[in-house]
Amino acid sequence: MSSIIIDAWRAALSKQTHSMSAIDAAYGPAARLHLLDAYGWQLLACQRVVQMPATPPHSANELPKLAPGIAISPEVREMALLEERGWLLELTAPIPPGLSARRPQNVLAVTSGNFDSVTAGEIFRQLEALIERVSGAIDES
Repeated sequence: MSSIIIDAWRAALSKQTHSMSAIDAAYGPAARLHLLDAYGWQLLACQRVVQMPATPPHSANELPKLAPGIAISPEVREMALLEERGWLLELTAPIPPGLSARRPQNVLAVTSGNFDSVTAGEIFRQLEALIERVSGAIDES
């Protein structure tokens, strides 16, 4: 589902019928929420949570408490580290409300710190790779 939203976001940007800021504000939160939900369901799978909550956690800190004597899985520990100082930090950071500042037209690359379609696409690719990699560990246990 996330790739569909990101593709629609990019298509809307390519049409240039609305400002880039307005399109980012329209698509950014939905894309981020889908990516966070996918990440949360993966966190639950990695921790081998049996009783699923109604909504997935959006960070390792939001996982259900473990019973005494049960260790956090290595995959969840890795993801928690990525949330603190890796690419997951960008996903878990809240999107500032309102429209982003206007981007300069004559600059090839701008680092705005905003959640845009390029950032969403990169996070989607990294999340897919992470899910693929840790799925093997889940299947083995």
